[in-house]
Amino acid sequence: LPSSVSVAILFSTKGVCAVDFQTLEANLDALISIWTPDRPSRMARVALEKADFDDLAATGFTLTGVPVSHGGLWLDPAQSAAHVARLLRKLAGVDPSLALVASMHPTILLLWLVEPDHAATRGWKEQRDKVFDDAKSGRWFGTIASEPGIGGDIFATRSTVSLQADGSWRMSGDKFMGSGSGITSFMMTIARPDGEERPDIFLLDMRDLPWDGSQGLRMVRAWDGIGMAATQSHAFRFDNVQVERHGLDGRVLDLFPAIAPVIGYMFSAVIMGILDAAAAEAKRSLGKRAERLAAFEQSAWIEADTQIWLAQQAFEGMSRSLGSDRAGLDVLHGKLAIADLSEKALGSLCHALGGSSLSKSSPFGQWMQDVRALGYLRPPRALSHARIFQSLAAQDKR
Repeated sequence: LPSSVSVAILFSTKGVCAVDFQTLEANLDALISIWTPDRPSRMARVALEKADFDDLAATGFTLTGVPVSHGGLWLDPAQSAAHVARLLRKLAGVDPSLALVASMHPTILLLWLVEPDHAATRGWKEQRDKVFDDAKSGRWFGTIASEPGIGGDIFATRSTVSLQADGSWRMSGDKFMGSGSGITSFMMTIARPDGEERPDIFLLDMRDLPWDGSQGLRMVRAWDGIGMAATQSHAFRFDNVQVERHGLDGRVLDLFPAIAPVIGYMFSAVIMGILDAAAAEAKRSLGKRAERLAAFEQSAWIEADTQIWLAQQAFEGMSRSLGSDRAGLDVLHGKLAIADLSEKALGSLCHALGGSSLSKSSPFGQWMQDVRALGYLRPPRALSHARIFQSLAAQDKR
């Protein structure tokens, strides 16, 4: 699957999708087999490679964010999320940063995948068709919704948008955590329209937008994270930058209770993929000298194995919960459990392996920072705790 292969080969002349999840996974496995020998150098990267995303699109991965009705693979969270999560786990085992950016694509497209309860406007339907056509053609979607000083609560946005005389929208404000900057063609963001109380979702076309401020977008800080080092999660300042309002005109936020659990589940799949790779690598390394392991090393290995097992139970519980009324709270609990257990598991594995595990030539030190960084993503820890506490308090009142 060289970069020159076009994703268009995955469709018949009638535009019907000619790939299913089984075929996509086979394509992905073939690509991962090419990437795996290069994993050490990949994990040392501090930037993404566009060619990787071209190759990943050629497998059909961008179809994960397109509904079956539009020639894609997505049916609904209960039927499709586990398939996508399995692919993300495999990607994370060879390149966590790439996997995280790839996970943004189907989760952002949930904003158009979830059908509203009310009658949708013609403008929304036209926008949805265009979004799905872009994804089918291999273009990537991402997000730049986080802001400094709002504690991870994107609904507390300080960014503003104003409606222009020509009918376009212009946004101003500071944003960071723009994962996949430079790779994604489109990025979702959130801002408060002038004269309205609620914020709304907007779409930013990044394809020909320079970062030098000449068209209102200026990069103020390049991503320099110790964890997820190659995600290009840059910070930007927006000054009257043109954006497109979501076609539901403020009502898309009503869909978030159905969308948020899937987002948390997908991000958790990336953590689980790192744990999969770490467990396999530890078994390969420790198994060679199993009979010579000291008691402390044996105990540490058992602790790691137990922690990874518990994380897997939490992940499976999240999967079973998707589509149910309890999904929101279950995913919050599961995401926190997996975040905590993954940190402990990587620490235990490092104890079992010894000081060499923190060498730059070993993946374990980087994996430890990666899972730690992922623990802060959608929803952030503080926000997760606040929502769980609010739920518990509400139950006590009843």
